[in-house]
Amino acid sequence: MAVLGIVLIVLVVLFGLGVSVSSSASTKLEVFGVDFGVSVPTIFFLGAVTGAALVVGLWLLKKGLGRDLRRRKEMRQLRAKVTEGAPEVSAERSDAASSDTTADTTADERAAIEERAVEDPKETHQPH
Repeated sequence: MAVLGIVLIVLVVLFGLGVSVSSSASTKLEVFGVDFGVSVPTIFFLGAVTGAALVVGLWLLKKGLGRDLRRRKEMRQLRAKVTEGAPEVSAERSDAASSDTTADTTADERAAIEERAVEDPKETHQPH
């Protein structure tokens, strides 16, 4: 795979150099109604930059969606863990859910515990 990538990069560089060295013609480029007189190599490299920006944008989109997917999966696992262990939840855990100042539990864990408490009203917190 790495060798194929290197070969592809070399071919693209050689093609870009060939276009920039051998083409001396100029043409008219119209962007949003504005005319520009540009050379063919300039148009080629503008297209290459646009393509690279598109690839970077797609990569960033993929990374962002992957992170969101991992976060949602983790939240589902935490909720399942809380609902599975509902009878075994200790009073200390309930105290942590009722006092939002505890540093040991994260906001996600508190939200999952509070959601479980709303779903199961039989379990009420008894102060010590």
